Amino acid sequence: MRKLLMAVAGLAMAMSVGVATAAEVNGAIAAVNAQARTVTISGVTYTFPANVDMAGLAAGQTVTLTYTTANNVNTVSKVTK
Repeated sequence: MRKLLMAVAGLAMAMSVGVATAAEVNGAIAAVNAQARTVTISGVTYTFPANVDMAGLAAGQTVTLTYTTANNVNTVSKVTK
């Protein structure tokens, strides 16, 4: 029974790794990399998928990004200028 319990606990921990969490960040853009589809705010890099528009984003501009984090990648779902 104890082995079964340990196996279930281990499986639950393994499944929780990489779970996305939603968040927002508000700040001034420090850098924009259009080729990599990323922006950096306060030293943190945020990645833009193809379905999220990066047009008009520039260093120094203050924005609010809605994003999820999974596998150490911050993926933007919404930009508010």
